[in-house]
Amino acid sequence: MSSQSTVPSTAFLLSGLSAAILSITAPVAVAAEKKLETVYVSATRSETAPLPVATQIKVIGGEEIRQSGAKLLTEVLRTQAGIQLSDMDGSGMRNVSISMRGLSGANNVLVLVDGRKLNNPSQATPAINAIAVRDIERIEIVQGSAGVLYGDQAVGGVINVITRRAAAGETTGSVVARAGSDNLEDYGVNLSQGFANGVSYSLSGQKRNADNYRDNNQSDYESALLNVRYDHERGFVFAEGQQIKDDLRTPGSISDAQAAVDRRQTNSPNDYSNQDTDTWRFGGGVNVSTHWSVQAEYSDRNEEGEYMYSPNATQYSMRVKSLTPRIVGEYALANGSMVATLGYDQIESDYESNNAWSPVASTQEQRSYYAQLVYPVLPKLTATIGVRQSEVDDENQLQSEQQKDDLTASEFGLSYQLSNEWRVFGRFAESFRFANPDDNNLVPVNVIFLKPQTGESFELGTQWQGEKSQVSYALYHMTLNDEIVYDPFVPNNQFYNGANINLPDSERQGLTLDADTRLSDELALRFNYTYTDAEVIDGTYKGKKVPFIAENSAAVTVLFTPITPLTFSLESIYTGSRYKSGDENNSSSMLAPLTVFNLAAVYTYRQLEVSGRINNITNELYAGYHSTWGQYPQPERNYEASITYRF
Repeated sequence: MSSQSTVPSTAFLLSGLSAAILSITAPVAVAAEKKLETVYVSATRSETAPLPVATQIKVIGGEEIRQSGAKLLTEVLRTQAGIQLSDMDGSGMRNVSISMRGLSGANNVLVLVDGRKLNNPSQATPAINAIAVRDIERIEIVQGSAGVLYGDQAVGGVINVITRRAAAGETTGSVVARAGSDNLEDYGVNLSQGFANGVSYSLSGQKRNADNYRDNNQSDYESALLNVRYDHERGFVFAEGQQIKDDLRTPGSISDAQAAVDRRQTNSPNDYSNQDTDTWRFGGGVNVSTHWSVQAEYSDRNEEGEYMYSPNATQYSMRVKSLTPRIVGEYALANGSMVATLGYDQIESDYESNNAWSPVASTQEQRSYYAQLVYPVLPKLTATIGVRQSEVDDENQLQSEQQKDDLTASEFGLSYQLSNEWRVFGRFAESFRFANPDDNNLVPVNVIFLKPQTGESFELGTQWQGEKSQVSYALYHMTLNDEIVYDPFVPNNQFYNGANINLPDSERQGLTLDADTRLSDELALRFNYTYTDAEVIDGTYKGKKVPFIAENSAAVTVLFTPITPLTFSLESIYTGSRYKSGDENNSSSMLAPLTVFNLAAVYTYRQLEVSGRINNITNELYAGYHSTWGQYPQPERNYEASITYRF
């Protein structure tokens, strides 16, 4: 396929499917009396009223999560449009990498909790196990680049988890116990209370133990979180602290031949990865006038750990400090609401490791200024325009090398409200990713620092929303320059093979279709389909598909509520054929398509909730990550049940 290729015409035929779904759901839905409300914090980095910005944002509410019976964030994300997950240990917690818009790796999707970055200055995946599902109020998923608002790593998209907080005069909490296959035991408690004087607090704790699916895969996880907040007439202040202790045995990869004999076996019976993380966060906001407010957060995350990759043990430390002040202005104009955001982000990262093969002692500082304006040009036409200027300072202390770099990213989009139910949108957005300290530590011979990865994307979409149904549809095209990836065959600066490199140009294009309808009081249906065309457009592998990215993926969820206290949820998750990771030349056979079914039941009686979930009902044998050199088998059919008391 040439670099000028576009999304195949067969993909565009899905517009017909979208229209068909609308024709089915329209009689069910009652026309909405107001414009679409699809945007929350993630559109402006502040809690503004919903705005018709020119992008695709999916909001998953806490009730939807509860009905699914999901107890891990990964179980929620697997069913969402445009998302593919890679799991390299099977626990669904620590080593899960999120791919959006065909972008693999740990640092091309930005993961946030209440606006705080979980991404690391290393090859490690974002610590999504830091989020207890019961603490989630909603999840906001931004499809495509959000480089202007969020900067580095927001290339394929942003996943922003918003946690619950208590309102004045409210006291809520829960105690939960869960058990399941492979000796799973999970206990949790949370408590939130708000007082009339504006003070509120949230407390959450969890302890989880499991043997997990593979040999040498035991996990022991403990966390504690406390947030204290004070809301007053002019604004708010808060302080938050979290401690996590996460011990994990790591079974590693096995060959396809070994998996055929025993999928649970391990080649690394002595390997482990243990980490302790302390996070402190402070912030607040003040309304300086009727229209303008100042908001800021400071975060300090310190992680220390040890891992064994036989035969050597490695100790490491990682610290990430961030300061994120911004000014937000809101005006009610004749044509609608205008929101202006001006901000500054400063992120300092330190990463040290005494790894025997490639020790690390590196620092990085990023400084960024950004501005975004959401402006109602006409009563039905809203424009979004923004720009970010970023600088980075890198220091490799072991090699006594330093570098400075800078770049600019911009965006422009339009959203037009065709009617109360329909809107169309389009936008151009630039993205970037700086190589982190770990990326720059293992580079090809004669390379000191990798180039920043940059990208440009175009998006065109439409959305229809009624009272009981909604459908969104988007087409996109993205070009990446100097994409940062790991190549196991390139000689590195440590005198063996395997290095992080800058790829020749590559492109991603595709579409997402997301539909949600309530057919009756008892029955609801959710459906999404994603087409992803990812290929290299320059260099040695020109015209080749990017490995381990499925062209076709889909998910269907059926919710059945025969009686009010009882809900059944049946999920079907389809992943199409794809090349194994590392097969850059597309010379090996492709992995077979995969469909996984999960079933959950949730029953509520007064303050008591009982739930059960069966994952992988049909006992599919598959790998969470499958490369030319090995695979990481995932659990076969497994079970879990929980009981929750809410107060």
